[in-house]
Amino acid sequence: ALGIRGRFANLIFEDLSPNDVASRADIVFLALPHGVSSEFASPLLEQGKTVIDLSADFRIKDEHVYLEFYGVKHKAPELLKESVYALPELHRDEFKNRKLFACPGCYPTSILLALAPAFKSDLIDCDGIVINSLSGVSGAGKKSDLVYSFCERDSNVMPYSWPKHRHLSEIEQELVRLSGDPTTVSFTPHLLPIVRGMLSSISAKLKEGVDLGNVRDAFETSYKDEHFVSVLVDGDSPEIRHVVKTNSCQLAFALDQRTNRLQIVSVIDNLVKGASGQAVQVMNHILQLPEEEGLIC
Repeated sequence: ALGIRGRFANLIFEDLSPNDVASRADIVFLALPHGVSSEFASPLLEQGKTVIDLSADFRIKDEHVYLEFYGVKHKAPELLKESVYALPELHRDEFKNRKLFACPGCYPTSILLALAPAFKSDLIDCDGIVINSLSGVSGAGKKSDLVYSFCERDSNVMPYSWPKHRHLSEIEQELVRLSGDPTTVSFTPHLLPIVRGMLSSISAKLKEGVDLGNVRDAFETSYKDEHFVSVLVDGDSPEIRHVVKTNSCQLAFALDQRTNRLQIVSVIDNLVKGASGQAVQVMNHILQLPEEEGLIC
């Protein structure tokens, strides 16, 4: 066990087995590397515990797609059908009586919340969707590679892990669920010279006859009762600084009449709504607490 000084002097880090954890908790958060979470989830679920996983191990429903994007065979493929893709604003109706919750990745959270209203209302084509996302360096993980160092990132912007970022797998999987049609998107992630925060800019072709009123109705109907998703009024632009350290997602949209395309911009904090905050939001729903309990809107 390792103690730490200062404000959290009594906090102890322990090397716990799944059985140790199961003896102390009913709900377990797993913040482990991809490929490791599945090893811990299985014994916890066997003991009747609820698992909220922040890795990618249970987001992808097809073990072959998981192998393609993550480069390893899934260690518990039998659990993939049991997991629920835990983006509350889209799938909370599926949470009841479930024990395994796969929290979405940060990029997919920003993208799926932005596209869901248009997909559900059949406003855009499934083909030709272009997504550019910009993230604070924390969005690329905690690797110590030179490219992620302060001197490399300061006053700099760069694309990375393109053209086939790992999160493409869950983005396309969930868009197919929304549309019912094959959907392939172009997705390019970028790193910003900031620690946290994420902006996704999306362009999609409008279907015939769709106007601004249709789009506005779709977004307002989808999110009118949501605590953590706000649709900005016409002319306002989402900004990362307005959502940092909160569990909020801000959205805005515009119609480009010249190209007949819908443009959508979303911002989140990749470490909160894109990770830990969303996991707490899921737990609150499971426990029948207000979803905003303990979270900043």
